[in-house]
Amino acid sequence: MDSPLVESIRSNFSKIHLQLIALAVTILTYILASTLLGIFRAVRSPLQKIPGLWYAPLTTLHLRYLFSTGEIWKLVQRSHTKYGPICRLGPRHIWVSDKESLKQILSTIDLPKVAMYAEISRDRTSPGLFGEIRFHPHKRLKRFLSPAFTVGYVDNLETVFKGVMRDLLQNYVTLLNGSASTIEGVQTDLMDDLHKVALDIMGESSFSKGFGQVKPNEASDDPQMDEIWKSIPGAIFDGLADRYKYVYVKRFLRRIGCNVEFDWPKQMIMAIDSIVRQRSVEKQHSPDLLQHLIENGKRPDTDATMTSRDILDQMSELLLAGSETTSGTIACLFLELARNPRARAKLLASLPVISHEDIDDIIVSKTVRDSKDYQYLEACIKENLRLHPIASEMGRRTGDQWVNLMGYDLPPHTVVSASYRDLHRNEDHWPDALTFIPERWLPDDERGDYPAADTTAYFPFSSGRHSCIGINFAWAEMRMIAANLLTRYEITEVPGQIVDFRQFITMQFHTGHWNVILQKRK
Repeated sequence: MDSPLVESIRSNFSKIHLQLIALAVTILTYILASTLLGIFRAVRSPLQKIPGLWYAPLTTLHLRYLFSTGEIWKLVQRSHTKYGPICRLGPRHIWVSDKESLKQILSTIDLPKVAMYAEISRDRTSPGLFGEIRFHPHKRLKRFLSPAFTVGYVDNLETVFKGVMRDLLQNYVTLLNGSASTIEGVQTDLMDDLHKVALDIMGESSFSKGFGQVKPNEASDDPQMDEIWKSIPGAIFDGLADRYKYVYVKRFLRRIGCNVEFDWPKQMIMAIDSIVRQRSVEKQHSPDLLQHLIENGKRPDTDATMTSRDILDQMSELLLAGSETTSGTIACLFLELARNPRARAKLLASLPVISHEDIDDIIVSKTVRDSKDYQYLEACIKENLRLHPIASEMGRRTGDQWVNLMGYDLPPHTVVSASYRDLHRNEDHWPDALTFIPERWLPDDERGDYPAADTTAYFPFSSGRHSCIGINFAWAEMRMIAANLLTRYEITEVPGQIVDFRQFITMQFHTGHWNVILQKRK
């Protein structure tokens, strides 16, 4: 006869076993019901007239998988090539790359953003600007943040940009003077370097303190806090990446009563909170974005004063948008130049030559913007943004009304993704579309026989009320980094590297690395 303890264990085990069976049955029932409902809707859906994958009406599993792995852009690219400027890839999911339709989606009709963007935020009821999908809160939040992103405001950050740029150039001087340098130059991971530069620029302009990425910060009286501060960028990127990858898992679990949240690390919350409290008590007036949020920040939905957590959420999203986007885009510029020797030679010939050891002669964005000496560099940046827009697409949705795009009637609650990347590579608007041709952007009398740019088919920073708020910041960063490196160095690609991309909100190098050879210009 079994003891009471054994009987209790056996009883508990049986209960757990039954609960697991019940959970499995619930999940299988949900999947079966969803599949049958999908088939029923597929037969009746007006979207069946739109060309696309044969299994698109039946499931979203392939979309969820590709979004989580960052490879959705590959399916979209193949589908546009096969089916044309409008295609159906899910039960209620279509992608559009038609120029006139994109204008409707982004500006004329101005379809609202899909709920997935709010899900990426820590708190979907109080997201940052990127994740805010509600009309009025988004409008209020963008109006509040806009003064910190005007051309004049960004030009006044010149000292910040120059300081970080000087640190990077000093690192390169040290490398070229070191033992690893040869007559061919020295190798460096340019993708990693650009990422660090972007992070420190965002840190300095947002918190008046860099993250010690390019040049280690001076030690404070609290070594533990120094390490936490340096770890903040990684925590933000890892947190946002997890939310993006598992957004569909979160929504599924919530439907069955399990609410999962991805919070920031506790130490990071403590670090930012201590800065917020310190500034609030001491009434510091640092000319940065954090101070603007502390003094004037209001929640866009309730108009209540922002808490430390609200401020952290806003700053984290802006940090991601201001660093991950520009660093990847600038890396693509150097990639295109490395693989297009004609354009690279013409660009270098158009630029002045500065000694690599002269780290104080920093070229600022305004100089590049206004001087004819940098006209071809401007054209190269614009052409790079055509081939490599900040984001591959933007997810929108129809509201409660039917919408007509390209002659197709789209029912309410249809997910409509605007395919910027495919439009930018469309031969109808961009002859020789896959070739890097900066001359497209030159004046008529300097373009030669090259085709002119069709600026009406160009959305590198999106368009309409959801256009990128940081466009002036991004342009300043791209101009300054490109001008200061290309006036000092020949930059060539280390052979044998496989460059692929992943789409996690923005397009990113799949490994996060890209090695080049730096050689002093003569």
